[in-house]
Amino acid sequence: MKFKALNLFTGILILFLVKSCVKKEVVKLEIAPKYAVSVSQTNNTNAPALQSFTHAESISGKEWLLFAGRTNSLDSLNGGIHNLNGNYAGSSFTQSSYNDVIYVYNPKKDEISGSLTIADFIKLIEEKIESSSAKNPSILSPYYGLLKVTKKNTSIFKNSNALVKQDGNYLYTLGGYGPADFSNPKKGFITYNHVAKINVSNLIKLVKEKALTNKEWLDLMKVGKNDKLISTGGELYKYGEILYLSAGHNFGNTAPNEGQKYVDAIYPFTLKNNKDNKFALDITTNTPISDVSAPSNNGSDTTSVFRRRDGPILPSLYKNPINKSIEKSIAIYAGVFKPGHPLKAWKDAIYVHPNWANSESKLYTYDTAYDQENYNVYSCPSFVLFDSKSNKLHSYLIGGIGDGKGAPKGHLSGFTNTSVHIEMNVDKYPLKSTKQVLNYNIFTNAKENNKPYYGAEAILFPNRNLSYSKYSEEIIDINSTFSDQQKTIEIGYIFGGIEAFESNPGTYGPKKSQASNKIWKVTLTQQF
Repeated sequence: MKFKALNLFTGILILFLVKSCVKKEVVKLEIAPKYAVSVSQTNNTNAPALQSFTHAESISGKEWLLFAGRTNSLDSLNGGIHNLNGNYAGSSFTQSSYNDVIYVYNPKKDEISGSLTIADFIKLIEEKIESSSAKNPSILSPYYGLLKVTKKNTSIFKNSNALVKQDGNYLYTLGGYGPADFSNPKKGFITYNHVAKINVSNLIKLVKEKALTNKEWLDLMKVGKNDKLISTGGELYKYGEILYLSAGHNFGNTAPNEGQKYVDAIYPFTLKNNKDNKFALDITTNTPISDVSAPSNNGSDTTSVFRRRDGPILPSLYKNPINKSIEKSIAIYAGVFKPGHPLKAWKDAIYVHPNWANSESKLYTYDTAYDQENYNVYSCPSFVLFDSKSNKLHSYLIGGIGDGKGAPKGHLSGFTNTSVHIEMNVDKYPLKSTKQVLNYNIFTNAKENNKPYYGAEAILFPNRNLSYSKYSEEIIDINSTFSDQQKTIEIGYIFGGIEAFESNPGTYGPKKSQASNKIWKVTLTQQF
């Protein structure tokens, strides 16, 4: 027995010595990077004060094209949040707050490179007709067409909260809210049914130089109308040749609850140049993406989870499980308002994947587990990044409305300077998101979420010098943007929106809220 025990001990000792002589393999742990967002105010002071405006940028990215929206008149700070206790055709949205100037603004030089009122825009067309009549009467017909379409659709350049999408050198703008007749606002306010396609370079040139070539005039603007495409407070996306009207609201007639209707869907549609009219668009609508069979019915407002407006609606991605390709999609986070009283925001998310029907035979995934906790539930600046190594999307919402608290009776949730970082793995099903609230003042880096508040209905103009994902020109590519030498990147610039001087201002005016002309630089730092 002693001999066997000795042999056993010797064997264990030899095994231990052999293992101790083997070189240990070093295992490198992959640590997921963390990100820190930073916002700092620039010294720019000469930009126009605008909120809920239409916007585009020059091909070079050096100039911003700005029009429509609401502003502050000289005698009153009447931009900012509408009067929640007023009626929509009168005291809620005063006529003088509607911006009727088209601006070209250079943020680097902090100068307005050119401006043009709607009246002067029409006058330039009339002068073109007058000067051409003596030289070459045969070319007059197209300009009469442009004059007619411009006069009939001045609301394109003077409305609030239209749906906007720039694709290359063309700007698409849909809907928006304002008077049925700006010359006589007593006729009531409406949500518009127009869709416009505007040549950005040509309009910038017209605003700056007050002149265009014949060819540029003829490719300045085209307009179509469709009563299925009526929305304000939604977003517009364009994937390939298909545009997507994404949620929003039709205010209906002049007073609350008179014909109001949420879109309750995503409406795909296509545009085609009209054969007979150089300035007209033919519109074809496709089957809406919704959880109700007839989203245009009034009853859908009480049942549809798409009943949302003025919420963060972001470009997104998903991995199509059928062909294993990563494709473009649309992510709807939170938004207002849920049916019933008191006023409540949605806290969950919807992901629209238009080329893939999931296990429920739906072109969308409703993520009821996601909870934004009443933070940043209103339209605000946002940006999205994609990490192709981990297949994770990183989305950021900055400021706006939604401070994590419930709203006082008759009010929205409080304005906020907080931010939300949302993550989603694009190839895990069902699709779902998680979030982290950056619960401090993102605009000043102070610990407290103090007034004044920024971000609601503001726009983030992206830095086009960054590397964008091969899957989407709207989503930053993390892997080719960050490196060992490049840990901090400039995301872009936040401009305009509502500046609120109280958490729940309830209206516009001194010490309440106003349209902002402030500009903020946004950077992101990768941290390990």
